[in-house]
Amino acid sequence: WPRPPLNYCILITLALCNSASGSLTVQQIYQFTRQHFPFFQTAPEGWKNTIRHNLCFSSCFEKTTGFVCGEGNRKSCLWKLTPEGRRKFQEEAQALPKEALDLVRQSMSEP
Repeated sequence: WPRPPLNYCILITLALCNSASGSLTVQQIYQFTRQHFPFFQTAPEGWKNTIRHNLCFSSCFEKTTGFVCGEGNRKSCLWKLTPEGRRKFQEEAQALPKEALDLVRQSMSEP
């Protein structure tokens, strides 16, 4: 599977926009990314650090006040898209050339 020609902010935004509540844990974002972009199923683990870095340091995302209990009753915070993040995503998605969209489809398990 080819690497999707999308930056990590767009990958995270796709995960958040496709969730029922609009918010996900970091683990759920990883799961979405691996499920929809098979490249990440076998990619070196460093991409997960990049996801976390983008969540923490980009103004496109923010922690919600909610928590979910994961394995071993460990609490995980939820992340959501900010209004600025939504605006930036729309701008970047509209600016993608047709060739990039074709590459995105080729990199997806179910386009």
